[in-house]
Amino acid sequence: MRTFEIILIGIGTLIPFLSALGIFDKRKGITCSFVIGLLLLHFLFEGYRWQMFPAYLMLFISCVIILKQWKILSKRKRSIIYTFSFSLFLIFPSWFLPSVLPVFKLSTPTGNYQIGSKNVLVETTIPEIITDKDHAYRKLMVKVWYPASIKNEIKEAYLDKGNRYGFSKKYNLPEFTTNHLDYVKTNTFENPQMAAGNFPILIFSHGLYSEANGYYSIIEEIVSHGFIVLNINHTYESTGSLFPNGEVLFFNKEFDQKNNNAQMAEIAWNASQNYAKAKNDIERLNATEYLIKNYAGAEITKRWSKDITIILNELDKWENDSFWSKGADFSKIGAFGHSQGGSAIGQVLLEDNRIIAGINIDGAQWGNLLDTTFNQPFLWISSDWPEEHMNINKFSYRNLPDKTFNKHIVKNSGHSNFMDIPLMVNLKFINEAGSIKPHEAYRETTKLIVDFF
Repeated sequence: MRTFEIILIGIGTLIPFLSALGIFDKRKGITCSFVIGLLLLHFLFEGYRWQMFPAYLMLFISCVIILKQWKILSKRKRSIIYTFSFSLFLIFPSWFLPSVLPVFKLSTPTGNYQIGSKNVLVETTIPEIITDKDHAYRKLMVKVWYPASIKNEIKEAYLDKGNRYGFSKKYNLPEFTTNHLDYVKTNTFENPQMAAGNFPILIFSHGLYSEANGYYSIIEEIVSHGFIVLNINHTYESTGSLFPNGEVLFFNKEFDQKNNNAQMAEIAWNASQNYAKAKNDIERLNATEYLIKNYAGAEITKRWSKDITIILNELDKWENDSFWSKGADFSKIGAFGHSQGGSAIGQVLLEDNRIIAGINIDGAQWGNLLDTTFNQPFLWISSDWPEEHMNINKFSYRNLPDKTFNKHIVKNSGHSNFMDIPLMVNLKFINEAGSIKPHEAYRETTKLIVDFF
């Protein structure tokens, strides 16, 4: 929480109990004026947000208590009930809501370059299979992050409305739920000129049903060290994609449920049971091979690999005609992805030799890679899974050459510690983060990525 928020909620919590001791009897006006003054400073320097509404109500009631000299801690049963109700219905949500959905701070990038971004629409003539709309063709939004030369540009807001509204929709919340993200300060400037240089290109693929651009914590740091990052938004399979005409396409639940169905659940269940019973790696491979090749994730992996190929094809056009073509080194193209996006990176390395190195960040490697191999340098960054976790990547990557394949475990991390969610939602059973501090996980991850590429 922010400074004035902590002070205001603390005052609102204490006033009813201190008032019972008569502390404010001779200072009623001064005390309430002080509270109102702090509230105005909060509005002026921090800004109001809906998560603070219980606290605002608590402060109003606290001032009434002071002015009326109500002694809510008297021994009368009714007063005890009032005190309990006040604590339950105001004090708890006043602390809980701003803490769980905080106005958080992003890490300050440590590289030598300022950061700019521009959104680019990529349209194709490939039929779109995820929607039932007639004559729909695959189209993608790509956020280009790049080293920038800053003049008078302003910093961009954290997440566009496609990412924000998609997040709210995912959890069946009103759209205004994410309005407080307006107060999160990014390190990325809107549409500046590219810095002078010759920067390698990295393609980034997000996790399934996640905020495609919700990776500021790692992408800003990477770009600050002299990389261009093409952040793909996989249409209909992220939380939401915002297009230049204002259209927002959300995650397609009907398509997902149709393909990730009861049959897939049965395949996964049988594999997990047989894996748990297996006594050696041969039996574990037998338990998981069918799952690896045929689970719904394998189809998504192939589909997203094609999306990456679409971007690679666009690079051939952008090399001669784009706002960043003079500052990009089109001979050095790498790719990295998180979760399902990490699996897509392994697949595209099989299919397209224009990518010369890749990283899978904590993604299960679905598909046919376990039957073949590639020779490009490849890094698998893993969260700290428990020993009994079904480790399919051990088999998917069994044929990769030792001289080009490496693995690193980020100790005490969870699956979400590679994205911004642990900052956005400060509740572990929802954000699925590990015990590692979020910014510590980002530092370790970005150092691995920058050093590798």
